[in-house]
Amino acid sequence: MRKNNWIVAAIAAVACGVLLWAWFALGFNHVDDPLDLVVAVVWWLAVAAVVGGIVWAEGKRREKMRLAFIGEGIVYNPEAGLVMPDAGESELAALERTLAGMAFPDEVAALDERVRPAFRWVVRSRKFDRNGEVWEGEVVPAHDPEAEPRAFSSREDLAALLAA
Repeated sequence: MRKNNWIVAAIAAVACGVLLWAWFALGFNHVDDPLDLVVAVVWWLAVAAVVGGIVWAEGKRREKMRLAFIGEGIVYNPEAGLVMPDAGESELAALERTLAGMAFPDEVAALDERVRPAFRWVVRSRKFDRNGEVWEGEVVPAHDPEAEPRAFSSREDLAALLAA
């Protein structure tokens, strides 16, 4: 997770601790009112919802950062920018290498306006883990983004889709 997400989660946890301490310090735990329990449960559910929302948003952000445009001899990724495959390396191998080395920063690598590569495919990787052992997502032709996405669930499936 990004640093600011950890800060928000830490502030929520500290606020829970401070409010729990205040609850006992002010003697509210001695009041016999069922509303006390309801307020406590609602507060903890709110904190859990905030943390869950942060985790969900971070997952979506990482999914967007794994987006890649693939052309003949070139790959563009929002984190790495333009990536040229090494000698003898395929575009798929360059994409896999790029995804394996991602750090998910806040910045997006800009594509130079003077450079207009001819991309053939847009690869949306929903999951990428263990250096490509787990790789799921979908592929769409770059010239027709409204086309029906074709799903893949492994490196081999993706290679077959890109070869088509």
